[in-house]
Amino acid sequence: MASTAERASKVKDNRQGEAREVVEDQLEALAREGARRMLCQALSEEVDAYLGRGRYERTEVYRGYRNGSTPRKLTLGSGTIDVAVPRVRGVPAGQEPFESKIVRKYQRRSDTIDETFMNLFVEGLATRDFEPALRLLVGQDAPLSPSTISRLTKQFKEQYEAFDRKNLSGQRFVYIWADGIYLKAGLGTEKACLMVLIGADTAGVKHLIALREGYRETTESWSDLIRDCRKRGLNEPACWIADGALGLWAAVNEQSRNSAQQRCTNHKTVNVIDKLPVKERPAWVPRVRAIWQADSEQAARRLHAAVVHDLREAGYDRAADCLADDVDRCLTFYQFPEAHWIHLRTTNPIESIFASVRLRTNAAKRFKKTKSGVCLMHQVIERLSKGWRRLRSAHLCPTVPLPSSSSKKQSKVA
Repeated sequence: MASTAERASKVKDNRQGEAREVVEDQLEALAREGARRMLCQALSEEVDAYLGRGRYERTEVYRGYRNGSTPRKLTLGSGTIDVAVPRVRGVPAGQEPFESKIVRKYQRRSDTIDETFMNLFVEGLATRDFEPALRLLVGQDAPLSPSTISRLTKQFKEQYEAFDRKNLSGQRFVYIWADGIYLKAGLGTEKACLMVLIGADTAGVKHLIALREGYRETTESWSDLIRDCRKRGLNEPACWIADGALGLWAAVNEQSRNSAQQRCTNHKTVNVIDKLPVKERPAWVPRVRAIWQADSEQAARRLHAAVVHDLREAGYDRAADCLADDVDRCLTFYQFPEAHWIHLRTTNPIESIFASVRLRTNAAKRFKKTKSGVCLMHQVIERLSKGWRRLRSAHLCPTVPLPSSSSKKQSKVA
């Protein structure tokens, strides 16, 4: 049983909460009313400037006359307000008709609200969640239906198409990371593969080069993507970094044969460890990782040979065969500046963004069309790219030799 003092305290707290709600409501109402009055004043002054006279004034030059107003609900950051948009009639022939620059024709929301809606959509708010999440913020009359948000996101398609046609000849990329991510898109349980290319230029700055739908990660899909990028001016980088997908390496051999190739050591380590008994894995993980962390290529090869030998001695031939396979491609990073090794060993520049991408796709559940997923992922990655850091010792990037045009000609002759 609560004491009299406790009950009195609870009643007091409730009254204080109600009082705060009333004050907050009054503040919101005052803010909306202030915004409405200022907007109406600005619209009136806009008409005055167009006609060259104030209300009830006369001038020698006739430019038309006021003809009432059109009521409209406009959603702003402070909520939804009722505003009367002035009309002008009787405009002389040859004169440009009056159209408000403050409140555009058919406009129902401020540009900031539109941008906020799209940013929230990119950050993970699904279209079905907009109305319950934001209704109290922008008012009961605000246009918040899923179809409204869908219409706004059509801009994503235009921005993606411009990105997909972008000329790449103005940049020189030293390193390019390639990987694929799978999205739930289409009918049933189908998944779509999005192929991603991220490059570091001669200033050590990372850029999203390409993002495109492909059929799985086949040689044909990767070849089409790299070929298109080359047509748009993409140079042959000093090194490609990717996982063990054979389709990608075949495409790189075809489209960028003069570049070095680095296989992701994280993927290689996982592939090796997966072939060991669970209870044995903790003992072997640090030994395999130590190979890629060696101070020199010679030391790495010695460690590699020792681990392969010990795996065979222990009877784990499948793991030994996996570790021995493609070792040269795993150690390519030793050919480049030591400060860049940490960036070149793995596909982390791409893998690190996939967590945010998957968070956003989980909110969407499933995309009806793969193209919708591609356009949204472009927005997500572009947003994330603003926080990407430059490579370590970026001043060394210009010193890394790129495949020359002479080497291209020689390879074609051969």
